[in-house]
Amino acid sequence: MGRTIHRLTRRGLGAVSALPRSVRRSLVSGKDPHAHDVLFAFYDLKVAPVTFDFLWFLAAADLERRRRGLNSVHVVIVPGPHNGVRQETEDYNAIVDAQTRQARIYNILVQACRVLPSCSGLTLAGSRREAVFLRSAVARHVLPADYEPMLPVFPGPRSCLDAAREGEPGIGCLRAPADELRAIDAWASTHIGSRRMVVITLRRYGFMPARNSNMPAWIAFARSLDASRYCPVFIPDTHDTIAGLPTELRDFTVFPEAAWNIALRMALYERAFVNLGINTGPMGLAWLNERVRYATLKIETAEVPQATLGFIQSFGFEAGKSLPFATALQEWVWEDDTQECIARAFERLTRRIEACPDAVVQS
Repeated sequence: MGRTIHRLTRRGLGAVSALPRSVRRSLVSGKDPHAHDVLFAFYDLKVAPVTFDFLWFLAAADLERRRRGLNSVHVVIVPGPHNGVRQETEDYNAIVDAQTRQARIYNILVQACRVLPSCSGLTLAGSRREAVFLRSAVARHVLPADYEPMLPVFPGPRSCLDAAREGEPGIGCLRAPADELRAIDAWASTHIGSRRMVVITLRRYGFMPARNSNMPAWIAFARSLDASRYCPVFIPDTHDTIAGLPTELRDFTVFPEAAWNIALRMALYERAFVNLGINTGPMGLAWLNERVRYATLKIETAEVPQATLGFIQSFGFEAGKSLPFATALQEWVWEDDTQECIARAFERLTRRIEACPDAVVQS
């Protein structure tokens, strides 16, 4: 009921504002003649998190752009009312305070725009008033639909999931930029050689530690690989790149740069033979890029409220299933990350890759 009232109120505000906005846009149209062919995507930090959930927003923006036949996306990041971000729960704020979330605006949101090929512009609004101006005087096409700065909404992944189930293509639209691909190719030629690169994404964080990677299992799996054929490459948790890498990783190839550079991480994911990890934010880059081969384990964590099956289903995900737009070389594994489960997922994905040589990604 609350969502329905919120939606109807937004539409009412939009109807009342339609005429004055049309007048304002006509006055500034000469200054921005290309605005008619641009989708303005407003990511409002009054309600939206400063997390990798932003990737779903980018994919939704490109989906809407294609539906409307527009040329590009212009992302607008709108500051929230609490030091530029939204109000969070006390337990979350104790680990990820407002200052850290402000830094993540640049380290996650701004950087992530580079992996959306159709993104032609980015505005980091200095105030909500600036966002109101863009909405009323510049933007002809907006996302979310009926966006109103007074009553913002966070759309989440549902629009992408629903579109995929209805047969719309192109949901996995994120891509690594060419320069970062070139950088990874140069690095891999020195560190990997002719071996197959198996990239393992780790989570080791103080918030909801029950969701963290099972380090002993991942280390044991990496040791079990044939070193003449495969090279495991670990991407550590961003926190560990500052606090110190786990001693268990000292015998392996580690690529900490990817923890701080989203485009570089995406390039590493694209070039990997296989990507493995658990349900954690950065893996969204793999999920939303149809060129990446991956298996994601530990989708749910029953003892964590934000990772229970019910919570996951509330966003439109289906229990026991992969994403509805996943390719044959992409899989959600609804099992914990034990060594046995990791090995089974790796072997299953390897068989599929070797059975479909034409599916090997060419960037």
